Parts: sequence; structure tokens; C-alpha cells
Amino acid sequence: MKILLAGYNLDYDLIRKLKDKSALRQDLTPETISAAYARISRSPKMVSELREIARVEVDKARQSNRTIVFSMGHSSVAEHAVFNIDILGVSRLLVEEIEKFRLCSFTEKSQRYVTLEGDYVVPEEITNRKLKQLFKDTSPVCLLKLS
Repeated sequence: MKILLAGYNLDYDLIRKLKDKSALRQDLTPETISAAYARISRSPKMVSELREIARVEVDKARQSNRTIVFSMGHSSVAEHAVFNIDILGVSRLLVEEIEKFRLCSFTEKSQRYVTLEGDYVVPEEITNRKLKQLFKDTSPVCLLKLS
């Protein structure tokens, strides 16, 4: 399991100073973060790759935000411009628990749009006892997918 601080909104004065020091940089905007997270549910790409793409394609990120937040009404995506934590390599069960006790919005890969074939978590207790193959052979329906 990995937990990463993926991004957070910065004070405007700090953003302005960073832009001044490095010429005009469009990618110093929280819009790129929210656009990247908006794409998570339908893209098989890793979230770090989606953030990188959004920083390179700022105009597309802005258009994506306008479409998703305003036209489609998914306003929770806009909250990603404030604070983001990536939680990677966890079971579907843990994802459900995180969602149940969350304090803010979340975005996850949709199993309807993204196929995560062969991408599942085998508990350490099973792997450490060399029962991984038995677990895989007897639990094909119960394998926990990554989110």
C-alpha cells in the first residue's frame, strides 16, 4: 500500500512568485490537479501520469474542468484543486471503508470503464504462508481488485 500527498492548493502570492521566477508557467495552477483526477475513473493510466499530462496540456485541463464541473454537474471534481492524497495498491474492501468514513470527496477508477484484469491484492498473510496459488485457485470470484 502506498499513500502519497499528491497535491494541494498553494497561496496565490506563492504561485505568483514562482511564475515570476520561471517566466510564465501555466502549469502552476490547481486546475491541472482537478482535471487529472477527473480522468481517473475512465482512464487505465496511473494517476501520476494523468497529472503529468494535465500539466503539459493546461488548456485541455481547463476545458475538461469546465465540461465536467459545469456542464456535467460533477462539482466534487473541483474539490481536487484543494488537496489530494493518492492511496494505491489497496483492496476493494479497504477502498469501501475509506469511502464510508471520508471527510471529503473521492475519485476512483470505475470498474465499468477500466478493466483491471489480473490486478488484485493478495493479503500478506496469504503470501507469507506460501498459500498464494491456493488462494488464487479457490477464490477467483472473491479476488479484491485495486481501485
